[in-house]
Amino acid sequence: MLQQLTNLSDKELISRARKLKDQEAEGVLLERYSHLMVAVCLPYLNTAPGRGADEVFPVLLQRLSNSLKTQTIHKVNEWIHYNVKAIQDKSDRNLPFFSTTESREIQQVENRVEHAAMNQKEQQQLIAQLNVAISQLPGEEKSFLTKFYLEQQPLAQLAASKKYSIDKTRQILKNAKQHMASILMKHSYEQ
Repeated sequence: MLQQLTNLSDKELISRARKLKDQEAEGVLLERYSHLMVAVCLPYLNTAPGRGADEVFPVLLQRLSNSLKTQTIHKVNEWIHYNVKAIQDKSDRNLPFFSTTESREIQQVENRVEHAAMNQKEQQQLIAQLNVAISQLPGEEKSFLTKFYLEQQPLAQLAASKKYSIDKTRQILKNAKQHMASILMKHSYEQ
């Protein structure tokens, strides 16, 4: 069963943990992001006197387990960061996690793309909206999205052509996707 669970997406694991109270699914999800938990907690462990990993990680895991059962989680990494930050700030209140506006917009666009994959008419509408959104982007963002996604230019080649680092190029693409998602969401609200 454990092998089958490791092949499930984050959404499916969250759903199983919440609806079926499946502790194995919860364990697989938390194990999948254990490296992130350690990486985010390490600076805190080094600067917090008297707070060792044996104190912090059980509290973090319990907090994540509790919130997994009750909160809507779109991006697991943002949810983990939020909870680690709450522990670092010694927030005793279990305030609910709300994903960022950009994250929610990108998630909604991703859902629309998945839904459009099944419907030819929706595909055509989405393509038209994407063309409009891309045309409204600033020059560099438009150029990067077009070359990377439509022309399928490799990231390294795109970075080299602009004499940017790969990290800077990746950040520009990320910002362009967020900007385009915002434009698409604004366009869908106006309709």
